[in-house]
Amino acid sequence: MTDHNVRSANTLIWTIGSGGLIGSAINLQSPNPFRAEKICWNDSTQAFADLLNNLKSFTNEIRNRHYTSWAIVWAAGSATTTSDQLKAESELKLFVAFLNALGNTFRETAITFPGTFLLISSAGGIYAGSKNPPFNEATKPHPIGVYGELKLAQEIATEEQLKSTSIEIKIARVSNAYGPGQDLTKLQGLISRLALSTLTRDPINLFVPLSTVRDFIFTSDLAEQIHALLQRQETNNIDQNNRIRIVASGSGTSIGQVLRTCQGVFHRKIPTAMGSHPSAGAQAADLRFASIYSADSGPLTATPLPVGIKIVFDDVSRRMSMNGASHYIDIQRT
Repeated sequence: MTDHNVRSANTLIWTIGSGGLIGSAINLQSPNPFRAEKICWNDSTQAFADLLNNLKSFTNEIRNRHYTSWAIVWAAGSATTTSDQLKAESELKLFVAFLNALGNTFRETAITFPGTFLLISSAGGIYAGSKNPPFNEATKPHPIGVYGELKLAQEIATEEQLKSTSIEIKIARVSNAYGPGQDLTKLQGLISRLALSTLTRDPINLFVPLSTVRDFIFTSDLAEQIHALLQRQETNNIDQNNRIRIVASGSGTSIGQVLRTCQGVFHRKIPTAMGSHPSAGAQAADLRFASIYSADSGPLTATPLPVGIKIVFDDVSRRMSMNGASHYIDIQRT
């Protein structure tokens, strides 16, 4: 018997941000990935022009290749928990402009077969100020920093800009993703930076207590859950809460536990130092998650933490051997 709540696999999927940690994992698992032209993210005006050009190519490919459905996954963004308000506002402005263009495009081009827009949001940013973990989709959002406010604003903008279209909206609030390919120029990615410190012998500054708890999900496991969400067509797209899913491993791990596990995997002591940073005030003590939709959101984490850590360590080691240790020592100190 056919499950009418599951989309056909003949779906063209455009992952915006496919060069990033999460986007690359999603794109790798896409059965029909749209091969977008490069986007110049460093210049917001050029980035918008690049997005529009890709959107035109995307709609043309939908028409010409006889796909039965389409999906756009927004996994882009360079803002982190250390970003300032100006950076967040610039990122939100570009995002809203693209949503507006997306809505107009599909209203004007008369493409009638099913389409989905899925936003990769941040569970940690959204629930940073919430109480009584583990948090689920029914927990009231309570961001307490610039980054969390940006993610919530993106979620609200998605609802507002696309509500008058036939595009199905999905929002994935993702926990702490880790895996190969982390951008080491950003002040994020604890496991990657621990691997980097171990290899360079340059101490990493920790801005939160070792008792701080996070949910770490390996990127390939995360991507599996995202594709499970994309394939599932909701029978009721009117209920806003039904559009939101938490994508997480379902396991809480303290920073201290991560350190000990990394040292066991790396077989060497990690040079660390306790530091301070203005963003530390927006860091919650306990960010555990338990999705109320776990039964239909795909499999929970299949990659044990030590296995994922070893993959990350090997990836950082390979990149260091290609680029030289001194390059990464400079990055680590920024």
